[in-house]
Amino acid sequence: MHVEKTENLVKYLLRKKRENIQNSLVRPLYQEALKSLFFVCVLLIDTLIPLELFRSLPAPFNIVVSLVILGVFVYIETVFYNMIWGKKGRWPLEKYKNLSNQGNEKQDHSI
Repeated sequence: MHVEKTENLVKYLLRKKRENIQNSLVRPLYQEALKSLFFVCVLLIDTLIPLELFRSLPAPFNIVVSLVILGVFVYIETVFYNMIWGKKGRWPLEKYKNLSNQGNEKQDHSI
């Protein structure tokens, strides 16, 4: 029973990893690089600023203010991510999948 669950989990994770790799190959390289840079900046902002606020404020307020600021940053970053790479964003994955499918159909018709 536990072996089957673990096996299914491993299969699921491998399938998701393969899909992520295939999806990253669909977009142009500069967009994937910008996406990675965005994630690095998000990680830096979401760790350093709330930790500095936690360190510099007095005891009862530091936890509350840090969590509120972290929540605001995460919300803003999520909205920004969806504006750029989301389904209705500027560089959605579906756009490039459609372009690659159209290119494959043109190649099939020309052969």
